[in-house]
Amino acid sequence: MIASQGIGLAATAVALVSAAETMPPAGALGWAALAGLSGVGGLACFYLALSRGTMGLIAPLAAVIGAGLPALLSIAGGEPLAELRLVGIVAALVAVVLISLPAGRSTDSEAAAVRIDRGELPLVLLSGLGFAGFYIFLDASATAGGDTWWPLLVVRSAGLALVFAGLAVMVGAMRRNLASILGLEQLRTTIATRGLLAVAPLFILAGAGDLGGNAFFLLANQQEALPVAVVLSSLYPIVTTLLAAVFLHERLRLTQWLGVGLAVTGVALIGVG
Repeated sequence: MIASQGIGLAATAVALVSAAETMPPAGALGWAALAGLSGVGGLACFYLALSRGTMGLIAPLAAVIGAGLPALLSIAGGEPLAELRLVGIVAALVAVVLISLPAGRSTDSEAAAVRIDRGELPLVLLSGLGFAGFYIFLDASATAGGDTWWPLLVVRSAGLALVFAGLAVMVGAMRRNLASILGLEQLRTTIATRGLLAVAPLFILAGAGDLGGNAFFLLANQQEALPVAVVLSSLYPIVTTLLAAVFLHERLRLTQWLGVGLAVTGVALIGVG
């Protein structure tokens, strides 16, 4: 997370200087800061939930909450949206759930591995709310006069500050040194074994991919209604599944194929509407 946030911050600064974008009002930067804090907070809860072995249900639930809540709030607030687009949005959200659901389990122990208990449910809700807040606050930043690169610079700065604050709390609470928490020893071993050039591209791609996703969401939100931009941004599990089928030769289940078909239908309806 530190690598992706740090690389994203550096790349954003370069893009900002190149674009010579005018600094927006303080209100727009304030909303962007809240977006950065919300996004990183949601991501931290998401990773923590995944570490507890419930990833089969975490991804679709977090995606639906993260995309559905901003869409509902925007529509309830009077955002004009054609009926076909509403149907397409619902279809896309259902598609995310279908394609992310785990395979059927044959034993009680396997079924329990993909069941979310009450102790883990708050993490799921917080991760989804964090993602939803990211979209809502970035939209508010744009409404307040934010353009593209200044808000993203503030998003990265606030997110990185929250990461370092969280690390400081972990060092104090767990009484472990920072290198141990960050896994620097394992990183050194990997670099010594495989070489720096084998590891560095992964960090660069993570940072560039994260930044690209944020930037393209802002650009899409400037052109379309928030519900459309946020729901289309939530279709990443479908892309991941299709890439795994093509490059890793993973077989898709019937529910996943239904999800892909529903996603294509939803995107088409959104485009037509």
